[in-house]
Order: sequence, then C-alpha cells, then structure tokens
Amino acid sequence: MITSNNVWNSPVRKLTARVELFEGSTLAGSHSYTDNIKKFTIERIGNEGKFFGFGVCQRLNLHLIDTKREIEYGTQHSIKCYLNDLDSLPSFKISEVRRDENTNELSITAYDALYAAAAHQIAELYLPAPYTVGDVATAIATALGLTVSKINVNDSSFDTSYPEGANLEGTETWRAVLDAIAEATQTVYYVDYANNLVFKRPDVSGDAVLTIGKADYITLDSKTNRRLSDICSATELGDNVITESGVIGTVQYVRDNPFWELRDDITTLLDNALAAIGGLTINQFNCSWRGNPGLEVGDKIALVTKDDETVISYVYNDTIEYEGAFQQKTSWNYSSSDNESHDNPVSLGDALKKTYAKVDKANQQIDIVAGETAAIRINNESIQQSVTQLDNNMAEVIAEVNTKVTPEDVTFSIQKAMEQGVTAVTTTTGFTFNEEGLHVSKTGSEITTTITEDGMTVARDNKEVLVADNLGVKAEDLHATTFLIIGKNSRFEDYGNRTGCFWIR
Repeated sequence: MITSNNVWNSPVRKLTARVELFEGSTLAGSHSYTDNIKKFTIERIGNEGKFFGFGVCQRLNLHLIDTKREIEYGTQHSIKCYLNDLDSLPSFKISEVRRDENTNELSITAYDALYAAAAHQIAELYLPAPYTVGDVATAIATALGLTVSKINVNDSSFDTSYPEGANLEGTETWRAVLDAIAEATQTVYYVDYANNLVFKRPDVSGDAVLTIGKADYITLDSKTNRRLSDICSATELGDNVITESGVIGTVQYVRDNPFWELRDDITTLLDNALAAIGGLTINQFNCSWRGNPGLEVGDKIALVTKDDETVISYVYNDTIEYEGAFQQKTSWNYSSSDNESHDNPVSLGDALKKTYAKVDKANQQIDIVAGETAAIRINNESIQQSVTQLDNNMAEVIAEVNTKVTPEDVTFSIQKAMEQGVTAVTTTTGFTFNEEGLHVSKTGSEITTTITEDGMTVARDNKEVLVADNLGVKAEDLHATTFLIIGKNSRFEDYGNRTGCFWIR
C-alpha cells in the first residue's frame, strides 16, 4: 500500500511510532516513541526456492521500557503498529512476553493470523463436495477471522471445481493447504492491514510500485536474475507432468499438490498457469535501505544498481526496523536442489527404475504404476497387482496376470491364450510369477520387488529398502518433501532456512 506521502522520500525524515494494544476489539492501551517504545522489528520471511506458491507469516518483536512495572501484556492481547499514523501493517497476536528484571524492559513476540494456521488440520473444517479452490480458501480464512482478497488474479484459477473433493486425507494443516492453493493459483499469500487473507499473483508485465535508487539504500548487492520458464507438477515417485515455455530459465516444481493430483485436465491447468505467470523474472539481491512501511508482500520493486542498471524484484523476504530511526532490509536469493528432474518413465525398463505412484488420499488408496504393463493397488483392505505380457512386436496380448492379496485369502487368476495347466509365468521383461509370489527383477537393474500374500518387499542390491507387511511399513532413506508427522502430535518441516518441530492437535 504505497502512499503519496513524501515523508518517506524526504532527505530529512521526522518519524513517529505508535503501538496500540487490543483485547478482542477493545482498545486496552497505547504507547508511543515519546514514552515506552524502545524499538520494534517486523520480519517477513518467504520461500527462496519458489517464484510462487507460498505464504509469508509476519512476526513482530516489540521492546517497551516499563520502569514502573505498570504494563501488563498477555497472550489474550493483539497489537497494531503505526509509523507516522500510517495503517499498513497487520494485527499481531501476542505469543510470548518476557521481562528483563534488571532493566524492566519488556520483550514481546507476536505473529499475524497465519501463525495459527499451522496448528489446525483441514479435517476440522466442514467442506462438503463439490467445492472449488476458492471455497477452501474462504473456509480457512473465515476460521482465522479473515476475509479472502485477490490481487492480480484475473482468471478462473480459484473457480476450479472438485466434484468429489480435492486429494486431501484430512491431516494436512491449514497452512499446508494454503500453500497448495497458492501453488494451484500461482500466487503468494499474506495477511494485510485490513484483516484480509490476500492471494497476490506477482505482476509480470506491470510497472514497479516503488523504485529504490542510490540515494535510498545503504548497501545493495545485486546478482543474477532468475526467470520462470517451466512449471512441473511432480509426485514423489515420478508421475510428473510439465509445461514448457521453450525458453531457457528455471523450472518450478509443484510437488504432491492435492488440487492438481488425480485430475484429467492437469495439462490444461499447467498451460493456464504458465500463461499467467511464465516469464516472471526476479533479481537476486540483498538491500539495506531507508525503507517504506507501505510496501506489502509480493509488491514489485525496481532497484538502481551502482552501475545505473535497473533490475526488477519482489518483496518476499523483508525486515522492518524502528529504533528512533527507520530502515528496512529486503532480499531474495534463489536456492534449489541439484537433483530435481521432471523426466517420466518412457519404457518398461525405465518404469521399473522410476515407478510412480498415484495416491488417492481421500479414499486411502495407492496405485503404483510401471508403464502400461504393470500396476499395484494398495488400500486398507488389500494389495492388488496386475501384469500384462506382450509379444516382441508389442501387438498381441499373450497373458494377463492378476493378483489380489487380502487378509482373508489369496486369489490368483490367470487369463491366457496358452496351454492349460501352466503353474508359473516368466517374462523376458523381468517378471516371474509362481508359487512363491510375484518377483520383478531385470539384468542391470539394482532394484528387485517381491509381492506375496504376506506383503511387499523392495530391495536394492539384495538389501531391503522398503517392506510392507502385517507388522507395518519399514523404509530406508525416507524422504518427506513437505513435512513429516510422527504419531499424533509431532510434526517436522522446513521453516524458512531452518527446521521446525511443531506440536499439533
């Protein structure tokens, strides 16, 4: 919310600060730079591995001098901060208050409404199908006491409908679902000064809302640009679909998104996404400057380098600091995995090495697929496996093998155009089916898979790396790309450049 107030551009600035304390909607106190306020900082931390598809939760650290020990702030209170009476910052809910017994300085930590979204699961909300992406966003916003607002979103991405619901199992946190919504709509989200949950699509072609010139910054380190060229919808085991712009740039991977999984129109959704935001270019930079509190998350900014070159970036990572004087630190630096790939299995041999899974969380069902010739379906009642053997010309079906393993019994059914009485099938493509079960192995491949009535085992070089049987599931080198839930209450996930451990209910 950039204003026309010239005080932020003036060579000499007279700044005043004020904070107001609320209990619910009732004003419970007010402090200013002339009495209790010592300093405050507001941190906004985004995701430096993405162009879009994440939220920015804002954190306030407020320091007050309370020599008379009269100030009583608690977690029932919220805080609003103003600079020169400009209302541009969200309301912050207090999470912690500490007092220095020697100096009587209060250190108060508070967060905007997004902080609470990590403590709730989507199953807590009433979401009867059919619904749209926008319906889910509104349900979460309402539960947080917010109203949905959209900026630079002029298409129907929020209107995508789910007749049977999205691929959600119910244990996902509201914050994780909001991330998925932002990915599916190519936006970033945050809470603004007016209590809106804002989904903002970065402006690709418009003008910057603010230019930071040489006279404005203290230090500026401007590096290379990153351009969004391709978008890939990816799953853990490689059931990937990509849309490409044809230009050299960076791929954004949208992994295991419940609003894109299991959809027949995923190619259309990806094409629409790239049309909306493809070509987005962001300069990697670190800047310490005089600051403007009217800048909001996702705003497009221009920076004039020491060589008089103008580069374009966006407000994704930011710290506002007030201590009598006012300054701001803004940055964006891209980071990614060197092992990212969007290749799909293209042959049976590749499929055995790059088996992919379609996970239907709502129905608690997993389809593990190897090309068009083999498939395994796992649900809470059974394991079903099927293999189709083809001749050398890939034109005639010789045999179809179906296996179903249930807790009650084992049923093997072989439909074939072969001699009666066959008790085993061995294919030239690495499948052996006999009284010992189904064994999948091929010369040159380090992976072997065995399926019996007792479960499934996957081995690498004769070492078991995945076992699923009546004792549970054991896996080696388990990689959770988003978060890991242990038991009922412990959750681990990336938190900015750190790792967070959260208590969930």
